[in-house]
Amino acid sequence: MTTVTEAAKRLGIDRHPLEQADLDMLRGDPVLAQQFARRLALAGKEIAPNAEWSIEDLRDVLEVAVQGAALEGVRVVEGRYLRKRVREQCAFTERYGEPFALVVVQLAPEPHDGLFAKVVESVVEKLRRTDMIAIYRRRFALLLPRMERAALAGLLDRIGARVDEVAHQKIVESVAGVMYPDESYPDTQSILDWLEDGLRTD
Repeated sequence: MTTVTEAAKRLGIDRHPLEQADLDMLRGDPVLAQQFARRLALAGKEIAPNAEWSIEDLRDVLEVAVQGAALEGVRVVEGRYLRKRVREQCAFTERYGEPFALVVVQLAPEPHDGLFAKVVESVVEKLRRTDMIAIYRRRFALLLPRMERAALAGLLDRIGARVDEVAHQKIVESVAGVMYPDESYPDTQSILDWLEDGLRTD
């Protein structure tokens, strides 16, 4: 059986950097880090063959291993990190063909203190652990990996209804969503522009 290293040598690819890399190299070189993560994902399939392993799955498992059960549930992130994560998700989609969705929810002015936090928590409760949410004043954005295109419209309706139900009044001004890839948003910059437009405050 031809090993990865043997095949790489036949193609003239230098495997030395990964095999001889130290921790600083792996932390500082995205290419080496990705190669290392892929090998870990392959090892994961041997350990847990019933699981579908990706680099994203591996990251989630390692985060729980390091930080514990407090990470269970959706991650609430800062806007800057959400944009970084969208770029990563675009690259993942382009490589592996798994679509994702972005959703932006705009709320009316807060009727009383604490209501926005309450409705966001209610949305978070219904999302998957791999999803992310970022909060911007009267808006919040969701990054939803592995989203089926046919399910997006129904999800947007459910999010709007859920928020209004928890608030006991109509506070949702709009719920917009987009899939990637899409003919209208063919590249990473176009999807980031859509996100910026949706989050822009007047």
